[in-house]
Parts: sequence; structure tokens; C-alpha cells
Amino acid sequence: MEFGSGRPVILLHGISNSGRAWGPQIVPLADAGFRVIVPDHAGHGASGPVNRPWGIQDFTADVVALLAHLDIGNADVVGLSLGGMVALQLALERPELVGRLVVANSFDTTATPGFRSMAEGWAGMFRSEEGPVRRLERTWPMLVNDAFRASGEGRRTYQVWHGIAATAHGPSLAYVSEGIIGFDVTTRLASLKRETLFIAGEKDAMSPPEVSRRMAETVPHARYAELAEAFHISNVDAAEHFNRLLIPFLLD
Repeated sequence: MEFGSGRPVILLHGISNSGRAWGPQIVPLADAGFRVIVPDHAGHGASGPVNRPWGIQDFTADVVALLAHLDIGNADVVGLSLGGMVALQLALERPELVGRLVVANSFDTTATPGFRSMAEGWAGMFRSEEGPVRRLERTWPMLVNDAFRASGEGRRTYQVWHGIAATAHGPSLAYVSEGIIGFDVTTRLASLKRETLFIAGEKDAMSPPEVSRRMAETVPHARYAELAEAFHISNVDAAEHFNRLLIPFLLD
């Protein structure tokens, strides 16, 4: 979906979610003069299923094809978690397509025993009966902080995301979980030439702040910001602070 007009910015969501996760950013970005482009990754949301392991290269090719379809030669790219890995790969592989880059709560490598174990556990759950719902119910306390979960907005968000999970295609999400294992751009980050903002959640247990801090120290033109009390989906549970970082950076 698209909102607003002006310089294009594409928002890339995390695994098992959809473009709806960017709800807190869409109106502020459109109001700031951006053309906001919000896709659902393959195997997610309103997009079609996948029938094989689907990795970061596949998601990156999807974004390249989407930009070509929209006749966009250059866009700012914002990605969170899985979306952040896709954003990094895109900026390294097709730098001419990327203006400014924002990578939130993400990873420069999934080629670790710990990530493999975690992702294989996700895949098994996604393939089980009502797997996407069960995973959301189990991980919700790790995705957003206690204050947000207890708020009215938090309860509304949970209702929307629970509905998305209830209609999700579990086998596709399992293939994605398996496909993203082995991603590794650690040795390439120093060659990334785009102005980049790395955002971390202070209390993120999935992608701890030191991961984003390390990436920011490696990328030549990078800034690092940490959101107090934020968990893994920091654009949601710390939305106001996230937007105060995001929009000035893109406008700078």
C-alpha cells in the first residue's frame, strides 16, 4: 500500500508480521512529505505463500522488483528485524537504489548456532496446528514492553496482530525461518557508503543493543540510537521516540 506523496520511503517489516506493523509511522511520514510504500513480504500478510526456504537474497530481489514496478530509481529504506537484514542486503547489493538507510532491532549475521536453534524452533512451531497464533501468544511479551502491552493502544495492536496470525500461512513462515539462517554481512559493512541510522531497543532480548551498536561502529557513515525501555518491535512500543529519530534523519 502507498500513502502520501514526495520522496519515496519503503518500510520493511519483521518475520511473521505484515506492513500493518508500521502503522505508527505511516501518517507521520506522510505528513512530513514522504511517499510511504508499505509492502507485505512474500509469505506474509496479503502476499502469496512460498513453497521453499526463502532467504534474505529472495526478499531483496522482491524489493528490487517492487521498486522497478513502481518506477522508483532511489528510495529511503527503513527495515526492522528481518526487514533490517533485507535493507542491509539491498544497500550493499544495489546501493544506487538506496538513499538513506534505517536499520532497527536487526542483525548483521544469523550464521550462529544460537540463531539457528532459535529459527529452527520457530519453523517447528509455525508448522504445528495454529502455529502462527501460538508463536505470537508466546513471544508477545518479548516483542513489546509491559507498559505498551497494558495500554489501550497495546491491546488494540495485539488484537490486530492476533488476527493477522490467525490467517497466516504457517508453512510459509516456517520456510522463511529456515531460509534466513546463514545470512552474514559482517565483513561487508565497512563498505556500506549510505548514511545509516541504527536503532536498538534498550530491553530487546532478540537483538540486543550491542548488535546494533557494533554495526554502527563498523559502517562509515552511521549513527546509533537506543530507545529506553523498548523491546524488539521498538517502532511500536516506543513509537513517539522512534519517530522523533526517524523523520529528522530522513529529512536531514
